[in-house]
Amino acid sequence: MDESEEGCVDLRSIMWKNESDITVLPGIQTIFGFLYSVLITLGVVGNSLVVISVLQNKALQSVRNVFIFSLSCSDIVVSIVSGSITPIYAFSKIWLFGPQLCQLVPLIQGTSLCFSTLTLTAISIDRFFLIIFPTRRSIQMWTAVKLVAFNASLAFAVSIPMYLQQKLFKYQNYCGEICSEQWEDESAQSIYGTLVFIIQFVLPLLIITFCYAMISIKLSKGVLVRAEEGVLTEQRKNAMKRRLRTNRMLIAMVGVFFCCWLPSVAFNFLRDYEWLPKFVSRQKYFFGVLTHCISMSSTVWNPILYALLNEQFRIAFASLLHTCRRRDGTFKVCDDRKGFIANGVERRGRQDSRGSIPRNGMSTPSDDLLIGMTKEERPKTLSLQKTVISQKRAIFMTDTRSSFTD
Repeated sequence: MDESEEGCVDLRSIMWKNESDITVLPGIQTIFGFLYSVLITLGVVGNSLVVISVLQNKALQSVRNVFIFSLSCSDIVVSIVSGSITPIYAFSKIWLFGPQLCQLVPLIQGTSLCFSTLTLTAISIDRFFLIIFPTRRSIQMWTAVKLVAFNASLAFAVSIPMYLQQKLFKYQNYCGEICSEQWEDESAQSIYGTLVFIIQFVLPLLIITFCYAMISIKLSKGVLVRAEEGVLTEQRKNAMKRRLRTNRMLIAMVGVFFCCWLPSVAFNFLRDYEWLPKFVSRQKYFFGVLTHCISMSSTVWNPILYALLNEQFRIAFASLLHTCRRRDGTFKVCDDRKGFIANGVERRGRQDSRGSIPRNGMSTPSDDLLIGMTKEERPKTLSLQKTVISQKRAIFMTDTRSSFTD
């Protein structure tokens, strides 16, 4: 045993000597330190883009995006708190952050995870009623805010036992203090872990799977029926494509979330019942950090999915970057990017002959077309072009109204 000058024993040296715990190796710590730094940075920056985009653009302030906004806020908290404290504790083997954080950190982590699953469930239920029962009144903004508050309260209540049972204590003659759950009855700990596993993972997954399965069936039938009847107009096709894109994004969010968190949740569940395989049990710290690192990646994937699968967020993110690339390769500040988001769709402007993008995405009569015309022909040409532009604007505004329900 390696004893320090104070006579205490370094737990890391004991873990290496007795269990060959590889998390005490500097190389492993460096690799995970780099991974966590990347995850924290991307998680905070990406979700901050989502939060700022929703706050700045009224077109993004829909019922669905209220849930996405709250989910991003939760992911920012997880990135900062869980992404920094958990690996430090796992590598040092002692608690360095005081008794208050010993109780608060598990509470914050448990509340954030439970809140995220409840929020994803609320999104799926909202989409279910919107598409399966289109004649019913959809969830209103104030109702969505109250649902977010209810989810947060329920998640907090579920996580309270972790706060109450978390203790900071001195273990034998080892250096430092350990922060861990201390249950008087071990069976109570296993029962609580099972209930949390069901509430956080099993029930939400069943509800979400059912909702999106019914939504997919409904949309598929709707496309086939309209196609057979020949009533699938261009406007309906565009609306249907937007709905399909939205559902793909939400389904991808759910799939990524559960795939990222399944290893960590399963690890904790099996550990509570001491059912871990032997090769995992011998390296509990390593697999604990590995599964936690995988779960942390969920905070990074959501903003990426929004940018890839949702045109509204993609344009909003671009506006926050403040720069647009010119044709000559230089950059300029984009002061008017918000004008490209209108009623939830992008206004695609065509460049006129002078290289500028017309306001509202509608082309204006070009001076080049008037060259060579007589004075009598010019007013007629201008009048005709303005009429066409008005018709295009009317069609455009009609098409954008349907985006509110997507």
